[in-house]
Amino acid sequence: MSIRQAGPEDEDEVCSLWEQLARYYGNKGSSAVFKKSFRYALENSDRVLVFVLLSEDMVVGTGSLHQGHYSTWADQMYGHIEDLIVAENYRGQGLGRKLILHMVEIARDLGLCRLELNTLKSNQAAHRLYEKIGFSSDSVVYEMPLLKEN
Repeated sequence: MSIRQAGPEDEDEVCSLWEQLARYYGNKGSSAVFKKSFRYALENSDRVLVFVLLSEDMVVGTGSLHQGHYSTWADQMYGHIEDLIVAENYRGQGLGRKLILHMVEIARDLGLCRLELNTLKSNQAAHRLYEKIGFSSDSVVYEMPLLKEN
């Protein structure tokens, strides 16, 4: 098992995992949008870093570290972990934990003051994992779509 920053050669595998994640969240998503998002991340690595989790040179997981949120309370930048997924056949082996800890270390190296992430209320397995790693929650996340879906 290894983790590295995604490259152009990982586009199909990462986008496929993102499609699985979107379906889990009840969102159909679009292959074209996922590909555009992946390319955006590669071209803007100062804002988004996409990582791939490899098992025997095969992409079995991915996660994105979004950097550049400004904390008015800390006068520092903080980050957000998104699009975290491990392929179903590879779950339960501690791989998601390794991927998160890798992104935590990168965030520290970048000088980010904190990390945030979110998941569905019903995803108790994710809650347990995040809490074991050291994340805590005393907040509720609200969102409001601003653009109509096509």
